[in-house]
Amino acid sequence: MTAPPPVDVSIERDQVSDVLRGVNATLVANLFVSCSLAGMVWHLVPHAQILGLLALNAGINVGRGLLVRVWLRTDLPLAAPGRVLTSCWIGALLSGLCWAAALVGLAYHGQAYTISTGLAFLSVNAGAIIQNKFARAPAVAFVLPNLTILILLFLLDRSFGAQIVAVNLILLTALLLHCANEQERHYLRTKRLTYEAVALTESLKAANVAAGHAMRCLAHSATHDPLTGLVNRAAYREAFEARLAPPGTTAFWIMMIDLDRFKRINDRFGHGVGDTILVEAGTKLRRILGPNSVVARLGGDEFAALISAGPGDPEGECLAQAVVSGLESLLLPSGQTLQAGASVGLAHHPRDGRTRMDLQIHADLALYAAKAEGRSTWRPFHEAMAARVTARHVIERDLPEALESGAIQAWFQPQLDCNTGRVIGFDALLRWEHPALGWISPPDAIAAAAATRRSQDLTRTILRQSCRMAQLLEGGGHDAAVVSVNVSPTEFGAYPLAEMVAAELAAHRLSATRIALEITEEAVYSNERGGKDVDALVDMGVGIIVDDFGVAYSSIGSLRDLRFDSLKVDRSFIQRIVDTPQDRVLLEAILAFARTLGVKVLAEGVETRAQFQLLRQLGCPAVQGYHFARAMPPRQALAWITGNDLVARLARQGWAAGGWTIAARRVVAAA
Repeated sequence: MTAPPPVDVSIERDQVSDVLRGVNATLVANLFVSCSLAGMVWHLVPHAQILGLLALNAGINVGRGLLVRVWLRTDLPLAAPGRVLTSCWIGALLSGLCWAAALVGLAYHGQAYTISTGLAFLSVNAGAIIQNKFARAPAVAFVLPNLTILILLFLLDRSFGAQIVAVNLILLTALLLHCANEQERHYLRTKRLTYEAVALTESLKAANVAAGHAMRCLAHSATHDPLTGLVNRAAYREAFEARLAPPGTTAFWIMMIDLDRFKRINDRFGHGVGDTILVEAGTKLRRILGPNSVVARLGGDEFAALISAGPGDPEGECLAQAVVSGLESLLLPSGQTLQAGASVGLAHHPRDGRTRMDLQIHADLALYAAKAEGRSTWRPFHEAMAARVTARHVIERDLPEALESGAIQAWFQPQLDCNTGRVIGFDALLRWEHPALGWISPPDAIAAAAATRRSQDLTRTILRQSCRMAQLLEGGGHDAAVVSVNVSPTEFGAYPLAEMVAAELAAHRLSATRIALEITEEAVYSNERGGKDVDALVDMGVGIIVDDFGVAYSSIGSLRDLRFDSLKVDRSFIQRIVDTPQDRVLLEAILAFARTLGVKVLAEGVETRAQFQLLRQLGCPAVQGYHFARAMPPRQALAWITGNDLVARLARQGWAAGGWTIAARRVVAAA
C-alpha cells in the first residue's frame, strides 16, 4: 500500500483541477465580451482590424481550451501540477496581451476613452479575477497587460477628467490584484484545513484501530502463554472454576502433563531448542486433545488440560495414552527428531473430587506416580496416592531429627571382579527405618532432603559413614576396595560439593583414591558449577563413576568432554540381557566403547546366575547385584568380604563346588 502524497502536493493538484474546471467558462465569457466590443465599435474602427483581433483572440482561447481538454484526458495534472499551472498563466498572459493590443488599436482610432470600451475592459478584467479565484497567477497575467495600457492611455491624456479616471483605474487594479491574492490565500488555507481535518480523522481512526488491536493483544496476553499460544495458568484456573460452577455432576477429566527429558534437552542444546520443543509439544497437545479441550501451559515444561467426559467424548485414559505416544518424539524445524517423552497424571470430576484444589492435587499426585514408575507413561488417580502424600509430609517433617539421631545410615553392597571374585568396592546405599512408616526408599529420602534444603546434610552423613567404612576396610587389609557414594544431580551447584568431600577425606585421614562418586551426566551439564566440581574432584584423586549409563540422553556424545574412571551400566539393560538380543548387542557396544576410552565398566542389578555368566562371557569386568549380596551394615559387610575372599580363593583352587558365586551367598547367610 503506497503512502499518501504530502499535503502541499495534494493541494497543488486540487488547485490545478479547480482551475481547469473553470477555464471553459472563462474562455466563453472572454469570447462573448470580445464579440460585444467588436459590435459596439464596428462602425468606428476598420473592419479588417476588428476581425483580425477577434480571430487572434479566438485562436488563443480555442488553443487554451483544446490544451485543457488534452490535460484532462491524461494524468499530467496529477504528475506535474506545477507545469500545468505555469501553462495556464502563460495562456492567460497571451490572452491579456491580445486585449492590450485591441486597446492600443482602439486608442489609435480615438475610441479608447468611450464608455463602452471602459465597460468592456472592466467587465472582462473583473470576470477574470472572479473566475480565477483558485489561482492568482492566471488572473494577474490576464489583467495586468490591458489595465496597464488603459491606465497609461488615461495618464497620457492631460485633461483633469482623464487623470481622475487614471487614478481610479490604478485603485481598481490594486483592488483586483488584492482580491486575486486574497482569494488564492483563502482557497489554499481552506484546502489545507480540509486536508488536516481529514488527516486528523484518519489518524484518530488509525489510533482507534491500534488501540482496539492493543486491547485485544493485552487481553490475549493476559490469558495466553506468549511462547506456545496455549492458555496460561490464570485462564486455566478460570476455565476450571467455570466447569465447576454449574451445580450437578458435570463430568470432565483433569490431565497434567510433564515433559520427561526437557531439562536435559535444554541443558545440552540450549534454550532456543528448548523453546522449539515446548511449541511443538503445545501444538501436538492441541491436535491430540481436540478443540473442545482447554489446553494450558502452566510454566516450564508443565502442561495441563481440561477434557470433556460427556457421552460421545473420548475416554480420558485413551487420550492420556495418545499424549504419551504423541510426545515420545518431537520434531525440530531442522528436521531432527528428539526423544522427549512425557508423563501424564489423570483425575476425574466428580469421581476424584468436587473442588478445584482437590482435583488439581489428585491430578498432580497421579503425575508424580507416573514419573516415579519410570516416566513416559500415564497413571490415573487412586486413593492410595493420597496416602503417599501424607507419607511424604511425614518424611520431610522427620528427616532433620533422623539426621541428628543417626537413624539415617549407609549400608554397603559389594562390587566384585568377574574373573577373580574379589571385592573391588562397595556401593554406599541410604537406609532409613522410620518408626511409623518402616523402611524409607532412598529416592523418597533424597526428595525430602531437597524439599527441606537438607541435601548437603544428607550427603555429608552418607559420605562420612562411607569414609568410616573405607577406614575399616583399610584396617582389615582390603586396601583395594573403593567405597562409592551416589550424588544426586540436584546437588551440583547447590553447595560446594568438592570442598565438602575434601574436608571429610582430611578429617578421616583417607587418600582420595579410597572414595568414588557416582554421578549422572545430567549432574555435570545441568550447570557450570557441576563441571567445576568434577574437575576439582578428579584433580584431588577421587574416582568418578558415570551412573545410569545407557538411559541418559545422548550419553555417548556427552561423555567426550567428561573426566571419569568408570561406567555403571543401568540395571534396565541387565534385566533383559538374557532374553533380549538387542540389549546384548548394546552391552557389547558399551563394553567396546569403554575399552576404547580406557575406562572400567560395572554392571549393576545382576540378579541371576544366567545374567552373571553371560556378562562374564561378554567380558564385563565387574558386577554388583542381589545375586551376590544385598546392601549390608558396615560390620556385616566386613564379615562378608572376609568370607567371600576365602571362598574366591578356594574356588580358584578348585575346592568350592559350583563356583565362588554360589558359595559367596552361603557366606552371607552365615554372616
